[in-house]
Amino acid sequence: MTERRPSPLDKYLRLYAEDEIGLAASLSQHWQQVVCIPVYDEAELLPPLLQRLQKESELLCILVFNSPADSLAEEGKHRTQELAQTLIKNFPLEHEIDNTCHLLQLNTDNSHLLLIQRFGLLAHEGVGKARKIACDLACKLIADARIESKWIHNTDADVTLPDDYFEQKPDPTFAAAIYRFRHVLNPDSLLQQAMHLYEYSLHYYLAGLAHAGSPYAYYTIGSTLLINHQFYAKVRGFPKRSGAEDFYLLNKLVKLAPVKQLDSEELLISSRISSRVPFGTGPALQQIIRLNEPKRSYDFYHPNCFEYLKLLLERFPHFRQTQHWQTLISDELLLKYLEKTGFEDTVLHARKHASTDAVFEKHLHDWFDALRSLKLIHWLRDNGLSSISYHELQQYKSSHTFISKANQLMPIFN
Repeated sequence: MTERRPSPLDKYLRLYAEDEIGLAASLSQHWQQVVCIPVYDEAELLPPLLQRLQKESELLCILVFNSPADSLAEEGKHRTQELAQTLIKNFPLEHEIDNTCHLLQLNTDNSHLLLIQRFGLLAHEGVGKARKIACDLACKLIADARIESKWIHNTDADVTLPDDYFEQKPDPTFAAAIYRFRHVLNPDSLLQQAMHLYEYSLHYYLAGLAHAGSPYAYYTIGSTLLINHQFYAKVRGFPKRSGAEDFYLLNKLVKLAPVKQLDSEELLISSRISSRVPFGTGPALQQIIRLNEPKRSYDFYHPNCFEYLKLLLERFPHFRQTQHWQTLISDELLLKYLEKTGFEDTVLHARKHASTDAVFEKHLHDWFDALRSLKLIHWLRDNGLSSISYHELQQYKSSHTFISKANQLMPIFN
């Protein structure tokens, strides 16, 4: 009898998953759904989320309480430890696996909190490591048929989940799906304006990528992710990074299968200043509120950056048949960037190994991914297409229709 080859999921769990998957052996329950949440210094935000989750039946909520190994984070670590102990006291104990892992009863409908404490994570691993611990364990429980759904929900403590959050059933061929979102209003007018600017920048960047025809036109917000566990294993899980772990995970997933926007109710994200991570909402708000007249001094990428990206992506199908691909790029600025990044080697490799036009284009898109697209836009910004203010950006609406599409997503701001 021929021995069965291990699946990508088997291989991932055996070679690349975090040690916490061993906790699965101590769990005997079965659940319908799973949601994974990293927790660091969020004592005021987590209880309302848990109250919302108590409405669900047969749900496992994996909470990874964590903190970086940084003396500057000691106060946050202490508050996070206190919050963990409060939950352990307030929710009925189902099973104490060890002194850092407790299974608590979330409600009487077979829903539970699996509370894992992992303090002192390496500073450069941070929230990415916490998400990976939770999702790897969820993968193991799905593989063991202990969780029915094949999808892993990922969110954060600072969100309000919509009523239909656990009702979404994406196509199983998708690698991931993304919930609709918006940031909640803040009574502080300065912070609210900063929040509007930041959220608008997210919509504008996505609209620009979509206008360019980029396959990487999706939001990258960790609290909005729904991940297919099979594809999660194929890309070896969340990268262990202190920030942008969602960006890098999606950048790998979309190369395997589509990442789709859900037609769901909106998930509400807190508008708060935070320095817990180096990237994202909190640090962006800190940057914006320091500006004088933020609406006039907060910068957006020049819309022509996306026109350059569009010009390049539209040429991809033609590079296979043209011996000297450079002749298809008439703009010296774009040509200079491509030559300095080694694009010629990529084209030659794709031309040599691609059996069809579609495979050739896929190879180019996989190489010129979300990160390289962002690097191109940054290079254009630094070499002639300087960023502009919101008011200046609106002057380009008639010539760049994707600006109007971004405006439609935030009518209250315009």
